[in-house]
Order: sequence, then structure tokens, then C-alpha cells
Amino acid sequence: MSAATGGIRPTTPAPETDEVLPRVLFITPAAFNHISGGGITFSNLFRGWPRDRIATAHSDATPVATDICRHYYRLDGREIVNWSVLPRLRSGPDSAAVEASARPGGAAPAPFRWIKNVVFGDGLPERGVLTPSLAAWIEEYRPEVIYTILGGIGMMELVDQVQRRFKLPLVVHFMDDWQSAIYRGGLLSILQRRRMRALIGRLVATATVRLGICNAMCAAYAGRFGRPFESFQNTVDVARWSPLATRDSAAGRPVRLLYAGSVLGFAQAASLVECCEAVAALRREGFPIMLDIYGPPAHTAPLRDRLLRDEAIRLHDVLSDDDSYFRSLAAADILLLPVNFDAHSVRYIRLSMPTKVPSYLVSGTPILVYGPTGTAQVDYARSAGWGHVVDRQDRTALMTAIKRLAGDPALRRELSATARCIAAERHDSATVRIGFQAALAAAARQTAHG
Repeated sequence: MSAATGGIRPTTPAPETDEVLPRVLFITPAAFNHISGGGITFSNLFRGWPRDRIATAHSDATPVATDICRHYYRLDGREIVNWSVLPRLRSGPDSAAVEASARPGGAAPAPFRWIKNVVFGDGLPERGVLTPSLAAWIEEYRPEVIYTILGGIGMMELVDQVQRRFKLPLVVHFMDDWQSAIYRGGLLSILQRRRMRALIGRLVATATVRLGICNAMCAAYAGRFGRPFESFQNTVDVARWSPLATRDSAAGRPVRLLYAGSVLGFAQAASLVECCEAVAALRREGFPIMLDIYGPPAHTAPLRDRLLRDEAIRLHDVLSDDDSYFRSLAAADILLLPVNFDAHSVRYIRLSMPTKVPSYLVSGTPILVYGPTGTAQVDYARSAGWGHVVDRQDRTALMTAIKRLAGDPALRRELSATARCIAAERHDSATVRIGFQAALAAAARQTAHG
């Protein structure tokens, strides 16, 4: 299987019983929840792990869930310390960026924003501190392995200090290529990037197990760091949800488009706006169509005027109930997977794989992928054959693709059958979760590197 496919084939044998599952210390900017992509992914990968063997130290602004983990330590300004002169340059937490593992910056009063942009670019200086209270919390818990998605410099320094202090095996899991995109644009950015690279290099070298979000990332990072990476992303319970999959090859009238997930400026927002423009243009031609967008209001509200280009486009909050979510995917005629075309977005997400992909696939609803070649999700859709790809930024081509997907039953049947097959073969929680948990168990049995 090529690295571009993004598929998952666990290579680590599964643990035999719960008794071999170690006590995990999860250090992260994104914790367990059922709202964000990261929170959902972690919840699915750790499901079934004994709750008393997971403890999470996090800086996530999203409310945490307790069905997977109930032992939390909230990291604050004591553990992730900003320069004392800088607090006014930083806005409140950008939860979407935190989930993506460290997108610093944000809005601030104009003079301070100008200083921030000129001097520091998109990342403010920070440092990580292993405080006595955090150390005592860790000592009381007695972890056997550290699992982390890393994050900004402060988070990475904290992970480094905890690993050195407690001499624990380390498992690092990259979910975006954020290291290629952050700490840019200011006079001091070069210093920030130099520090970031040194930390990443040391943590990757120290790690007992290294994970990526898809095969494309693992291949790229193996070349970048000279060490092997194994691929694990979000999973789907195929046995539970495949019975809901659509079996109807004909689209309805009006044709129902659906998008579900994050709407981020550095990932898919611009291309989703273009999808809305295409829907509005098709409506002006008399083509019967509607689009439902399910996304966090914090993401969609700032874009409301750009998204609501026609009365047939509707905005909804996220579907946090699994049954409603999977039924909505299966009831749609076309699912949208937009990817931004701009250079900054491509740097950030080119090796990413969205949380929604497994659930999109298991639904059997034909998927329209709108984004640039060279990004892992677009390349995976084309190479595996589960999505109809439009890889150039062209509204006319997008409109043509929508009409074809709505009116070609043979294409719809082919895409549906392929997607459901890929979901079962590569993304089923029955196999992926076992492999992920086995990888952590294997890491805990090894001696931490010095």
C-alpha cells in the first residue's frame, strides 16, 4: 500500500487482556471530548482502556469528557508561562488551533497586534515549567508511559521535563504538520523556529514509539527524522454503523449536500465558502439543491455572511449524538470534503487526515473532494477511489462535479461501494483501536531513553 493512501494497517500485536494495559499519562493541548476532531479521535482510540489507567494533563478550552478518562490536571499559566510583558498580545484560547496542536496568536488591540506581528509573527514566546503541583499529581498517579501530541514550545518543554524527571517511555503522535507552518512572520520567528525544531528533534529521538495521522505523514516524517513512524487516525465502528449506510444510487430532489466538521481558516473554510458559492450559482440556474453545514458556531459565526449565499444553505451546530450524526450522513446525497488551496493551509494540513473521513466512508454517501493535489486527504481519495476529486480552484468545475455526482447512478454506486469497503478494511475500530493500544502497551514495556 502506497504512503499516499492514508490507510492504516496496525503492525503491533494486540494486548491479550486489560491487565497488560499500562497507566498512561496523556500530556496534550487537546483532551478527550465529543466535539473537536482531536477529542473524538482520542476517545475512539482509547475506548475500552480502563479509566483508572489514564490521566490527562491538558490546556484544552473545550469541556472534557469523562467516559474515557476521569483523572484530569488543567495546565495553566504556571505550567505554560508567557513573558510577563506579553499577556496583552495574546487573545483567548483558539480551541480549534489548540486541537491542531499549536497555532499561536490571535486578535488583540491594534497597537499590540502590530507589535506582535512585527516582532513575534504568529507565535509568542513561552516556556514550559514542571511545577511542584503537577509533579506531585504525576507522582501520585504513578504513570508507566507518556502519550502526547506535543504542541507549542511551552507544551514541548513541559513534555521534555516530565519525561526526563520521571524517566518514562515516550509515545509521540503527530496529527498535523504544524511544525512546517507556525512560528513565522516576525523578527524573532527564526529564534522561535530554531527552538521548536530542537525540541521536536530531541523528543522524536527520545520517543520509544512514534506515530503519525496517516501513511503519507509517516513516510514524510521517516525521511525527515530518520526514524520509523506508524500510522493511526480516527476509527469507526463498522459493525454498528454500516447497517445505516445508504444503498440508494439515485439522488433526491432537491439534491442534499452536507458538510460536517471544523471550519478553520487554515484548513477548509475558504474552500467551503466556494462550495456555498457553487450551490448558490446552481440555484440561480434552476438546479434543485440544498446544503446543510454542521460545524461549531465559534467557527461558522464569523463566516456566516460568506457561507449563507442562498436560502438553501443552512448552518447547524455540531451533531454530538452519534446516532443523529451517522443517520444524517447516510441521508445526504453528497458529502463535501473541502480543502483550502492557499499556501499556508497546504503547509499546515498537507499531511493531515480529517477526523470525519472514516465516518464519511462508512455512510456510503458519495463524497465530493474539493482541494489541491499534494494534500494527503485529496491524494487518498483519488488513489483509493472513495471520492470524486476536483483538484483545481474552479467554481465551474465544482458545479459540474456536483451535477455529475447527482445525476450519475453508476458513479454513485461505485463511490459508495468503494468507500464502505475502505472503511471496513482500513478504519474499523475493531482492528485499528487494538493496534493503537498495543503500541502503547509495547512502549510501556520498554526502558525509557536517557
